[in-house]
Order: sequence, then C-alpha cells, then structure tokens
Amino acid sequence: MTHGLLLIDKPEGLTSNAVVGIVRKRLGRSIKVGHTGTLDPAATGLLVILLGVATRALDFLDEARKHYQVEVRLGEESDTCDREGKISVTGDPGILTRQEIESCLKGFLGKSNQVPPHFSAIKKDGVPLYKLARKGVFPTVEIRQIEIFKLSILKWCPPNLMIDLICSKGTYARSLARDIGVCLGVGGRVNTLRRIASGKFNIETAHDLEFIRNASNQEIQKSLIPLCEALEHMPEIKVFDAGLRKLAFGVYLESGKGEIASDLLMDCQEHKVYRVQDANNRILVLVRVEQKDNGPFVLRPIKVFDLVSKTSLESGWER
Repeated sequence: MTHGLLLIDKPEGLTSNAVVGIVRKRLGRSIKVGHTGTLDPAATGLLVILLGVATRALDFLDEARKHYQVEVRLGEESDTCDREGKISVTGDPGILTRQEIESCLKGFLGKSNQVPPHFSAIKKDGVPLYKLARKGVFPTVEIRQIEIFKLSILKWCPPNLMIDLICSKGTYARSLARDIGVCLGVGGRVNTLRRIASGKFNIETAHDLEFIRNASNQEIQKSLIPLCEALEHMPEIKVFDAGLRKLAFGVYLESGKGEIASDLLMDCQEHKVYRVQDANNRILVLVRVEQKDNGPFVLRPIKVFDLVSKTSLESGWER
C-alpha cells in the first residue's frame, strides 16, 4: 500500500487542494491524500503531501519552522496584501537606502504579534475570512504570536525587495510584507512568494507535477518519505515484539514486566509523545509516558499505524 510523504514543488496558479486532487487522481481514489500546510494559488514551492495512514500523523510532524523567499513590492498596498487584490500606490520606495531597510527588518526578528490578512483561510464563526472579505465583511482578526528567526535582504532593486525569511508555523508572509511597508513608511505587499522548506523537508528533494503525472507507480513509491523516517525527530522507546503487539491493540505496557527492551522510562518526560516501531518498520505506535501515584511508568498508545495494510489501527485511544 501507499503510505508516506510526497514532496511536491507547487506551481503558480494552483490551489493546494487542486494539487491534492491531481495526486489522488493519479494514485487512485482509494488512497487517502492530504497536505500539511496551504500555499496560496499565487505562491510556489514546497507542498508536503501525506498519503495513506500518514494523513493521521499531521499533528506530530516537525514543521515548526518555515523557510520562504519573498519578493516585496514596496510603494504599493492591496486589500489582500499581495498582487491579487485591489492595488493602490502609497509611496516612493526609491528614496529608501539599503541601510534603512536592514534596520527595519531587524525590528521584526524574534517573537512578536501579527495580525493575519482578512483574505485568509482563518475561520470566524466557522466561515473563512476570505469569504467574508469578498462580501465586504471585515471582522476583527485575532492577533497571533509569531517568531521570526531570520530576515535578511537577498536583493534590493527598487521597488522590489527580495528577502530570505525563516519563521514559525502560522506566520503570514503577506502580513509581514504589509508591516514592512508600514515600517518603511511607503507601503508594501507580496509580489512573489516561494516556500523553500518546511521543518526538515526541503524543496531540493521535491518533485514537479509532471513527475507525478508521468512516473510509474514504482517510481512514485520510491520517492516517498517513509512515515517512520518523517517522525525520526521523536525519541524512540524500544519494546519487545510481544509488547509491541499489545500496544498495537490498545493495551498499556507497564515498566518492570520485561516487555520494554530498555527500561529507561525514568529518563522519559511524562506526557511527552514517543515512538515505538518494529525492526522492519511495519508497525509504528505513538505512545505517551504516564505515571500515577508513584507507581510504575506506563506506555499508553495514542496512535497506531499499520504501514503495510490498507488502514491504520488507530482506534481513538487519545483521551
């Protein structure tokens, strides 16, 4: 069966859901397909596609940092914060020096609060903001905390400013472009946006849609990142086969009963998620470590992935 992660270089003009549809059509409707983070139709770059039981691992992937290359058009603003909206000229970026821009960008480094654009997929009372904005309804948008780890100039050729951006998940590059324009006093919007990396996943190993359309099933299978590899950032607890079988059927394991290969639970953090897998990477179990009343440590299975058969063994054990 087809389980794993597929990295795609999304072209301009397609929605992320349209790319998911292309992959689903190519692999067959019986394969579950999803993605880990939306790219606007005008944006290009890395789209992480989840296949099969990997669609149930979304919350456990390490994609805390996003890497973008953003071209900001200074001297212009738009209601969508990019070139798709109604554009108005707001200032002359030709008066800006590189030093002024660098000083402005330094002010955005670290943690800060950001107001997302009204034209976004964020929901207000169950309705996406962009649908409300198209009707002329602009409710108050909840401020979110973001963190910018890197923000530097790649190229400054007025009025276009190309920047290199590494930021926390949930950061809106369009809002950042808007705020940079405000900081510089001339206005700004996104002109082009390209996602270079998402966590450990990089555009350098991504495939274009022509590969997906024309490659054989075997070639596509070989290009997948196995789920066990995608979750390698999670610490592993070794369990003997008999214990693993119990975990796979929702049975808790207690320390001290000889089912845990290396009883290192004293060093584990309670309530943190760990991975347990068999030697052949056929079964992957995510567990939490718990302890009650100073009793034995317990491994509680919260998600079980059968990486061979058609379905996951997950049975809703998270309580």
